[in-house]
Amino acid sequence: MAEARNDGQTVLEHAEKIVRRLRGVISVRAEADPAGGLGVVHVLGQGDRSPKLIQMDVASALAAELGVQLDPRQIRVAAIRGAPSAPPTQARLKYVGLTVSSLRATSEVKVHLEEQSLLYEGVASGPNTSRSRVDLVALAAVRAVEVFLRVSGLIILEGVTLARAGERDVAVVVLTLSGQDEEVLSGSSVVREDSREAVVRAVLAALNRPVGWLTVGRA
Repeated sequence: MAEARNDGQTVLEHAEKIVRRLRGVISVRAEADPAGGLGVVHVLGQGDRSPKLIQMDVASALAAELGVQLDPRQIRVAAIRGAPSAPPTQARLKYVGLTVSSLRATSEVKVHLEEQSLLYEGVASGPNTSRSRVDLVALAAVRAVEVFLRVSGLIILEGVTLARAGERDVAVVVLTLSGQDEEVLSGSSVVREDSREAVVRAVLAALNRPVGWLTVGRA
């Protein structure tokens, strides 16, 4: 557990406050190391600044104001790039497949996504009920995206539902990008053969289209 400072804020909360003030930062989440100090800083930034520059700004600000020296690998930056600036042939995360396994009262879902021949797996587990399995598919898809981004906890699953629209069943997902100015995103996909696949595609529709493209500074 992170230790509290004299002002009542924990080191993690103080670090998040410092980083949130930096130019180009949309949201930030700090994780503690095993000793309770500052371990990893996850940042979601605007696309007008490169992840490398944001990473350098974060390191400098934390060193100056907290006296904490972080290795660049401890600062993980994902940047939003607007769709207008992306080339028409821009690669996108694609759905590859999913697996569901059940053991007594627990169900585990693994979702596999692909980008440029690389696979990214998201895993979620929970109660083995029909309602829960739909939620787990969406959550596993979100986690697969976060594995690609090398972040965790920045994309929050608000809800997922299967609805009827005319003669079609549709999967609808609502997500939030965490941060001071929480941005709510939604995506949908028509159910063709497998409702679980439609849920994954709805998650990708929410993230691939309105946001544009999320890329990570992999320094």
